[in-house]
Amino acid sequence: MKPLDWLFLALSLFLTVGTAWVVLAPSDAPLRIEVQDPEGTFLYPLNENRIIEAVGPLGVTEIHVEDGHVWVHDSPCTNKVCLAMGVIHDSGQFVSCLPNRVFVRISGGAANQEGPDAGVW
Repeated sequence: MKPLDWLFLALSLFLTVGTAWVVLAPSDAPLRIEVQDPEGTFLYPLNENRIIEAVGPLGVTEIHVEDGHVWVHDSPCTNKVCLAMGVIHDSGQFVSCLPNRVFVRISGGAANQEGPDAGVW
């Protein structure tokens, strides 16, 4: 290998490790709820109990937040898959109601380090 080859190898290793460190480093940010609907993205703290009404093209999707847990309580969609997705409580988890274009995600804090879930297998 020539000297320029070694330089490109070192540069690509540096970029790979640097990118992985930035993406995978735990965050000290508090956990929050991101609710995205056709009107925009709204942020709420996870540690406050509340009922959120997200308005989509089919109507209102009702999202409950209680004791650090989030779930879709009611939605106008016909198949109700978002209700069956259950309760989320860790960073990176999400619930979505695709027919009503509502997406709920928990962000901030350190990502759940339990490993892959059943959906991966």
